[in-house]
Amino acid sequence: MLDILDTITSWEKADTRFTIATVVDTWRSAPRLPGSAMAIRDDLQFAGSVSGGCVEGSVIKASKEVLTGGPAQLLRFGVSNDEAWSVGLSCGGAIKVYVEPFIGHVNKEIWTALISQIDNDRSCCLVRQLSNNPSHHLIREGETTSHLPEAVQQAVRQGLLTGHSAYVKDGEVPYFVQIFPKKDHLVIIGAAHISADLVQLAQQQGFRITVIDPRGLFTESLKNLCDPESLIRAWPESALKEIKLDHSVYVVMLTHDPKIDDQALHQLLRSPVKYIGALGSRKTHQKRLLRLSEAGYTDEEIARIHAPIGLDIGSSTPSQIALSIMAEVIQVKNQTVPEGTS
Repeated sequence: MLDILDTITSWEKADTRFTIATVVDTWRSAPRLPGSAMAIRDDLQFAGSVSGGCVEGSVIKASKEVLTGGPAQLLRFGVSNDEAWSVGLSCGGAIKVYVEPFIGHVNKEIWTALISQIDNDRSCCLVRQLSNNPSHHLIREGETTSHLPEAVQQAVRQGLLTGHSAYVKDGEVPYFVQIFPKKDHLVIIGAAHISADLVQLAQQQGFRITVIDPRGLFTESLKNLCDPESLIRAWPESALKEIKLDHSVYVVMLTHDPKIDDQALHQLLRSPVKYIGALGSRKTHQKRLLRLSEAGYTDEEIARIHAPIGLDIGSSTPSQIALSIMAEVIQVKNQTVPEGTS
C-alpha cells in the first residue's frame, strides 16, 4: 500500500469516496505479494494493482458494489476459478483480495495513527478481521496484543520480527496481519568511487542511507545526493554506536582499509544486522579473515561477511559494481536463494 500512499492521501484530502483492495493471501506463482493494494474511487478511477492486470476488472466491479452500500468482500481468484480464468489469471497461482471502504472514512483514529507511524519511520501492524463488516486494530512495536486471538498474536509477533504480512484464521474467522516495517537502512562505510552510484540505487529502492567516513574529502563528494545529517565524518567505532544495529540494517564497507573496515566489523559481526558486505579482492579478504580470527571471532561469525562483495555479474565499471552490490543486498532482503543451490 505504501506505493500508492500519496494518492490515497490526496483523495482523502479531497474528500473523495473510495475503497481499498488488498492482496491478503497468495498461493504459488501469484503476481503480487500480500499487502499489495489498489485504491478505487467512486468514479472508478484507480491507483495501484493487485495482480498486474489479471483480475483488476473484477475487483473494480466489487468495489462499485461496496461503494453503493454493499458489504466488504473477500474475493478469491485462481486457475480453477472460472471468472479469474476468463480475465487472465493463468500464472498457476491464486490470490485472495479483500475489498473494503477506505479505513480513514470508517476509523479515522486508526488511520491517523498508522500514518503517524509511517511518517516517523516506526514499525507497526494493521490487523483486519476480514468480515462483511471489517474491524481494525493497530499494533505498534512493543504493544500488547492480548485482546487478539492467539493465532493472530503469533502472526503479529512474527511479522514485526520478519517484516512479512500474513493471512491467518481463528477458527473460521480470517484475519490479515499487515506489517508496515520501518525503512530498510543502508549504512555505507567509506565514501569510495562507487558510493554515488550505490546511493542513487539504494534511494530508488526506498532505503534510508547513512554514509560514514572519517575522511572529509570523500563525504563532501556526496553532499548533493544525501541529506547532511546522513553524512557522518567520523570513525566507525564511534559512528556505529549512534545507530540501532537491528534486522533493518544493511552495511556495505567500501574502503578495504583495515584501519576503517576492521573497526566496523568488530561492532557488526555480533550484531543482528541483516547484511555485511566488504569490498576487496580475494587476497584482501583472506587477510581480513586472518585478522578477525586472531581477534577471536568464530568461523560462523566471520562467514556473515559477503566478500568479494556483490553478485557476480562480470562488473567492470563503478556503476556496474554498485549494481552488483545493490542486487546482493536486495537478494538478502528478499531472502531468495540463487538458482542451483539447495
